Amino acid sequence: MTDPPPGSSFNTTCWHVVTSSQDQDSAIRRQSLSELYQAYWYPLFAYLRRKGHSQEVASDYVQGFFLELIDKDFLAAVSPEKGRFRWFMMSAIGRYVGKQNEKQNAQKRGGGKATFSLDVEKAEQRYQQEPIEDWTPEKLFERRWALEVLSKALEMLRSDHESRGKLELYRELQATLAGETLTGEACDEIGARLEMSPVAVKVSAHRLKEKYRKALVDVVSQTLTSHESVDDELDKLFDALAG
Repeated sequence: MTDPPPGSSFNTTCWHVVTSSQDQDSAIRRQSLSELYQAYWYPLFAYLRRKGHSQEVASDYVQGFFLELIDKDFLAAVSPEKGRFRWFMMSAIGRYVGKQNEKQNAQKRGGGKATFSLDVEKAEQRYQQEPIEDWTPEKLFERRWALEVLSKALEMLRSDHESRGKLELYRELQATLAGETLTGEACDEIGARLEMSPVAVKVSAHRLKEKYRKALVDVVSQTLTSHESVDDELDKLFDALAG
C-alpha cells in the first residue's frame, strides 16, 4: 500500500478500519486490519513480555488477538468513544489474554486459522534491547507506540521525496529531523553534492521539518476521535519518547 503524501487526508483512520470492518466479509476485514497489525504488533508484544509472558506465549497471544479482531462478534463491542486507539488496543489485548487464561487451553489460540506474519526472533531481539529500569508494561507500550508513529511519518516523507525524484535530498537532510544542526559548512557541502545553492539547501531543510510535523499530525490523527486534541496527543508522544 502506497502512503499518501504528507499533509493529505487519510481515507481511513484506525478507528474507522476497525468499526467499518464489522460490515465487511472476512477477506476484506483481514486486509484492512493487516495494516493495523504492522503498526501495533511489536508494541503489544513488548507489552506482554514486560507483563511476564515468555516470547512464545506473547507471540501466540498477539497472533490470536489480531485474528479475533477479524471476528464480527469481537468488533461489535468496539466504540471510538471509549478513548484513544492505543488505549483501546492495550486494554483489548488484556481482555483477550484474560479470556485465554480462563479457557486454559493454549492449543486453541488462533483456532487453526491462517496467522499473521510475526518474526518472533526479531521481536525478541528488539525486546532484549528495551530499557529495563522501572519501565512498566504500560510505559514500554507507550514508548513503542511513539516510535512506530515516528517511523510511519518518516516513511511517508521518504516515499513522498522518492516519488518526486528528491530521495537524495531527503537522505542528506534526514538527520536534521532528529535535531542535528545544519551549519553553513554543511549547507555548502550538501549543495555541492546536489548542485544546489547553500540557501536552497537551508530552505529545503526548513520545509522538510514542516512536512515532518504535518506527517506526524496525519499519523496521530488516525488514532483519535474528532473531539480529541492532536496537539495534546503529540505532547504525549514526545513525553513517551523522553521516558
